[in-house]
Amino acid sequence: MVFDKKIVNCIFLLIICCCLGGCYSFTGGSTPAHLKTISIATVTDRSGFGIATYREVLTQRIQQRFRNDNSFTIIDQKADAELSTAIVSIVDATQAVQPGELEKERRITISTEVEYYDAVKKKLLWKKTISNYDVYQIANTQIARNEAILRCLDRITDDIFLAVISGW
Repeated sequence: MVFDKKIVNCIFLLIICCCLGGCYSFTGGSTPAHLKTISIATVTDRSGFGIATYREVLTQRIQQRFRNDNSFTIIDQKADAELSTAIVSIVDATQAVQPGELEKERRITISTEVEYYDAVKKKLLWKKTISNYDVYQIANTQIARNEAILRCLDRITDDIFLAVISGW
């Protein structure tokens, strides 16, 4: 029986794809194997913005993100790894206004300092500044600003989680 060369190549390529398809894992190998548990400290607020709710929201979102992923077991004390986060600034500024125009949009920028510590080897794995921003319409300013801040906190949560899991 003679096989067409194109069919043989296609079958060979299919076998290789199937074999290599499970070889890549985004989280595989990035987190040190000895880190099984993590303690996530309550977020501190050094921004001076004056709304404590945001540190509470960020703390809850970070904890929930780790719970949902199951990469670590979250415990309060004597964890293998420790994660601490501080909101260092929340800046609410004019987005862009041309001379003679009224302000229509504002940009909220949140910056955090995050430390990830290996308590087993007693060394700081990394310390990063993680920032994000969102633009909101000034019509209904209070609600729109709060929603923009919550969107920023969601993105910061994702960035913190990815930094821990991927090691970047």
